[in-house]
Amino acid sequence: MIWTLETELLTNAQLATMVLRHVVFHDVPNQRGDGGAQVVLATDPTEIDANRRRLLHEKLTRTLDSRFAYGMVFQSQPSSIVPGQIRSYTSGGYVEAKFINFSQALALHLFEVQTAAVSAGLLCVIDIVVGGRHGVVLMKLEREAGAELKMKQAQGKTQFEMSVLDSLVLTGNTRLYKAAAFLRSGPGDEEFEMVACDNQHSTTDTKEMARFWRKYLGCDLEEAARVTTSKFFKAAMDFINERVDNPEFKTVMYESLHSELRSAKPTVVPRTFITDYVPEEVRPQFRAFLEERNVSMNGFEKDNQDINGPLRRLTYVSKAGVRVTAPEGRGELIQVNPEQIIVNDRLGKLGNT
Repeated sequence: MIWTLETELLTNAQLATMVLRHVVFHDVPNQRGDGGAQVVLATDPTEIDANRRRLLHEKLTRTLDSRFAYGMVFQSQPSSIVPGQIRSYTSGGYVEAKFINFSQALALHLFEVQTAAVSAGLLCVIDIVVGGRHGVVLMKLEREAGAELKMKQAQGKTQFEMSVLDSLVLTGNTRLYKAAAFLRSGPGDEEFEMVACDNQHSTTDTKEMARFWRKYLGCDLEEAARVTTSKFFKAAMDFINERVDNPEFKTVMYESLHSELRSAKPTVVPRTFITDYVPEEVRPQFRAFLEERNVSMNGFEKDNQDINGPLRRLTYVSKAGVRVTAPEGRGELIQVNPEQIIVNDRLGKLGNT
């Protein structure tokens, strides 16, 4: 179930006025099951000078307003502690002890769900305020080989030095690994403006999404048009390539999918697409496959911005109206002679790779 109560994507204007008040880092290794590496928890925020604070703000703003950023909603019954922690923490003003306890709880929970298959790294928790409203930003940073992470340990206090920002965040060729922002818009449990970004994976890849957005953050993607369009396209292509053996059925579904998404029609209705274009023999299986991928049968507004690349194809049309297509940049696969068009390939899967 996806909640939609007053949850909106943070706007560029809001991100531009975001104030980064306090920053803390925790070193979170992989959970390998051997009792080896342990979480290194800071007990105090990292001291950050004005210049680094400005650079961090610029990088976060670019990242959270990029094409990789998507609105989120809290799951109705999350297994993660994160939604509850965020609701509780942002319900009041800043208190340093509360901030540290909150960030440590998030780091320990990340360690619990971070298996050996997920890259180890640092969890950065930032206390923010926008227009007088309280919020937090979480960043999961991949720990690059050779990166020096200096810590201060004195008088019972442990804190990462601000050089961590230079090593993992502010370098010119380093992208934020994963980032999410939560800003209260009212006193209610669902009154948040939220956005998340993952530069390593397509956010509509449900397997990768489950590793972080769903399992750790306890969130689902908000169904923006670009998300729904991309999810429908990817699920349909996966079904064509993985579940359809008949070459004729493959061709019909592939061509119909691309035609539907490239058309001038502003909406797509999956149940109508199935009736109009999917061979009768595979309709039940295709519908079940879409539902397994959480693709609704209802209509949605079409937004191709995330799939424009895969949709681009080189097309040849014969005198009789036969259409021959090739992926962009692979025109050598098609040989055009005066009396015939020859495809220099054999049928494998139908796709854009």
